[in-house]
Amino acid sequence: MVVPLTALAIVVAGIVALEAAAPTAEPTDRSVQGLPPLGIEDDRPCRRVVDDQTVMEIRESFTQGERVSSTQVFRCPAAFDELMVTYAGEVVGDVLERRGGAWVQVNDDAYALETGPLIDHRQRSGFNTGLSVWLPDGLHERIEGVGNAEQRGDVILVRGILDRTDPNDGGGLTVRAEEIEILAPVTEFEDPFHTLQAMVAGLLAMLALVSVVWARRVARR
Repeated sequence: MVVPLTALAIVVAGIVALEAAAPTAEPTDRSVQGLPPLGIEDDRPCRRVVDDQTVMEIRESFTQGERVSSTQVFRCPAAFDELMVTYAGEVVGDVLERRGGAWVQVNDDAYALETGPLIDHRQRSGFNTGLSVWLPDGLHERIEGVGNAEQRGDVILVRGILDRTDPNDGGGLTVRAEEIEILAPVTEFEDPFHTLQAMVAGLLAMLALVSVVWARRVARR
């Protein structure tokens, strides 16, 4: 058991070392410009029904039409329910066209608004967070690209009514957009070529080929 475990440890250590040595880009130049400030900085959570005081305080401090974050909305959906809000983020996944418009997932996490896809810089910045957005006909056609592992999708600014239990989305929390602005177009990022990784892969491929040839010769004896 000692030999297999030692070999496994060496392989794992090698993978970690290769990943650490991978070339990366600086994420500092990826931040989206033109974002309006958040309407409020309050991220207080509230519980449905039993925390009406918190809901009322947040609603009173928020001016309709100001920008919200997905974190604020998820922490206290009732505080923003049926209010006009501004929401900004990256379109990711797919544009799901339906009669009268399309559904899109819009993320406003650090990868969407600050650093770009993880493949470009490999610096982790928390988790993906976002909201479902309904874009009626005349708005969703402006989306030219969606985000994935290798590109940042269109970064949009939408203005619309927030619905915490949208019946057209199976009771989900959505923003029903009335206006849209493209803050940043779709941007592709290439995975930087990793010379050391390519050399190691080539060496392992040669060793694997030699092992197969050697095994076949031994089997013929």
